[in-house]
Amino acid sequence: MFNMKRISYFFASVALVFGAMGVAAAQEVAATEEVLSEEVTNTRRYEVGRFADNWSIGVGGGVNMYLGEHDRQMKAGDRLSPNLDVYVGKWFTPVVGFRLGYTGLNFKGATNLITNTPNSTGERYDPNGSDHQPLYWQKFNFFNLHADFMLNLVNLIGGYKERVFNTSLYAGVGLARAYSHKAVEVNPVANNRLSGSVGLFNTFRLCDALDLNIDLRGTLLPESFDGEVGVRPDGGDIYESDGFLTASLGLAYKFNPRGWEQGKTRNIYRTQITKVTDEAALAALKADNAALQQALANAEAAAVVEQLHLMPGYLVTFAINSSKLQNKDRVNLGKIAEALQKTDDSVVLLLTGYADEGTGTENINERLSRERAQAVYDCLVNEFGVKPTKLATDFKGGVENMFYDDAVLSRSVVVSLKQ
Repeated sequence: MFNMKRISYFFASVALVFGAMGVAAAQEVAATEEVLSEEVTNTRRYEVGRFADNWSIGVGGGVNMYLGEHDRQMKAGDRLSPNLDVYVGKWFTPVVGFRLGYTGLNFKGATNLITNTPNSTGERYDPNGSDHQPLYWQKFNFFNLHADFMLNLVNLIGGYKERVFNTSLYAGVGLARAYSHKAVEVNPVANNRLSGSVGLFNTFRLCDALDLNIDLRGTLLPESFDGEVGVRPDGGDIYESDGFLTASLGLAYKFNPRGWEQGKTRNIYRTQITKVTDEAALAALKADNAALQQALANAEAAAVVEQLHLMPGYLVTFAINSSKLQNKDRVNLGKIAEALQKTDDSVVLLLTGYADEGTGTENINERLSRERAQAVYDCLVNEFGVKPTKLATDFKGGVENMFYDDAVLSRSVVVSLKQ
C-alpha cells in the first residue's frame, strides 16, 4: 500500500508540472507583444556637411569675344582674345554652391574715328574699306572680379550620386575694370563698372580630387565700358549695353573632406500588449492547476501518513519515579511533530503513558503514567506547535515488563497512530 501511495505522489507531482506549463502558456498568450513599425525617412537625400567640407580651387584658360558698338562689323575670328579664369568655390549641398572668381586679360575689337578712337591702336582694321567710316583696331586690358551662385542641374533632377559628368547653371555679379593696352597710343580710357553674368559650368570627373571643367559664360557690361558710346542721328545711344562671351577649359582640385553622405532612414518601434480573448480557457487552466496543487499536497500528506503507519510506535522512556522528558526524546519528538503537521486533521497520534508495577503503589503508578503522557503532549503542543486536536492521551498505570523483560522500558510513553 505504501508503494502505491508513493507512486500516486510521483504522478501528482508530474501532473502539477505540466499543469503549471499550461498556465504559463496561457499567460504567454495573454501577454502577446505586437510590434508596430513606424518608418520615418529623412526628407533630404543627403546630409549637409560642415563649413569646411567640399571646397575647391580652379584655374582655366580660353577665349573672350567682346560685344561692342562696331565689333559686329568684324570677322568672328578677329574678335577672339585670350582669357584667364581663377576661382575658389564651395558646395553647400550637392545642388547649391558659391564661388568667387577672377576673369581677365584683354579684349580686342573695332572703333572708328568719329568717336575719337577710344583705346584705338591707330591701325586700320579695313584698309580697303570705306574712308567715310573707317574701322581701327581697339585693344584694352580688363579684369572682372565676380561672385557666382551655382545650381547643379544634374543633382537637382536626378538626385545626388558620384557621376562622371555634372553641369551647373550659375548667375553672378561682379566689378569689372577696363584699362589701357600697351599698344594703345590714342585716347586711352579706364573704366570701373558693375557686371552681371550667367553661364554653364560643366565638370568631368578625372578622379576623386580632380575635375576637368568647361566654363561657358556670357557677361553684361555698361555700354561705355570700352570707352566708346555709339550715337544715333537723333542723339540717342545706339546700344544700351556692351558685353562679352567666354569659353574656357580648366582643372579644379577638390579639397578633403569631399562628397556627401546619403540621408539615413530610421525606424521607430512601438510595442502594444494584446488582451487575451479566451478568458474562460485561462480560468479553466488556473482551476486545473489549483486542483493539481491540492492533489500534490494530499499525496504528500498520504505519504507521510503511510510512513507514520509503518511506525509501530515510538517509545519515550523516563527515569524511575519521574515524568521529566530527556533531551534525546525531545529531538525525536520534534521529528515526529514535523511529519505530523504535514497531514490533515484526520491523522491523530495516541500518547499512552505507563509505569512498571514492580515499583510504587497502584496510585503512584497511575499518577506517573498519566503525568508521563501529559509531558509528551505538552512537548508536542507547546514546543513544536502540534494542534491539540491531532493528539490523544491515555494512561495504563503500572504494568508488567513490556519489552525484553526490562522494567526500565515500562516506565514510558508509547507514541502511535490512533486507530
